[in-house]
Amino acid sequence: MKLSTEEFRKALLKAAAELEQHKDELTDLDREIGDGDHGINMSRGFQAVQKELEAQEEYEDLGALSKQVGMTLIKTVGGASGPLYGTAFVKFAGAFKGKTEVEGQELAAAFKEATDGIKMRGKSEFGQKTMVDIWTPFYEALEQESDLNATLDQALADTKERVATKGRASYFGDATVGVQDPGALSSSLLLRSIVEVLS
Repeated sequence: MKLSTEEFRKALLKAAAELEQHKDELTDLDREIGDGDHGINMSRGFQAVQKELEAQEEYEDLGALSKQVGMTLIKTVGGASGPLYGTAFVKFAGAFKGKTEVEGQELAAAFKEATDGIKMRGKSEFGQKTMVDIWTPFYEALEQESDLNATLDQALADTKERVATKGRASYFGDATVGVQDPGALSSSLLLRSIVEVLS
């Protein structure tokens, strides 16, 4: 599977549209097991990303594109999500520096690095009902070249049934079982948009 600069730009524009469409759903989920602002924050951040990407159609490489997206998200997304998503893209910027296309294990390694960045920034691990529960199986599926959409479906289903033990949601304990984690859902929307352009 291969990711080029232009395809990545296209994927992020699609992700911005998807997140906008699911804004209310993300906010409603966050009202149930969080502080109720995830949809609003993600919308604000990715609308800003969309503006940047529409203003600049060409980037010298994947690294430059990722860096701009990461910095935009850190600046505009409130709550915990800004630093987490921003960190993922800053990690991409390092992994993609000087490259106009990435494929195979190199692509998987970049996603692992982004996931490790999210874990470090959020002090979280797989299985705590956070966005890490989506990013981890995703990079593992890239490594094994397995079906990415099926992986995301399974990861979402599994995450929904877990008890939250991290972040604001952990205060709700067993009440979080059967409620989807908003960060997991927004991550799946972003990653699915990327899957669509992976040739």
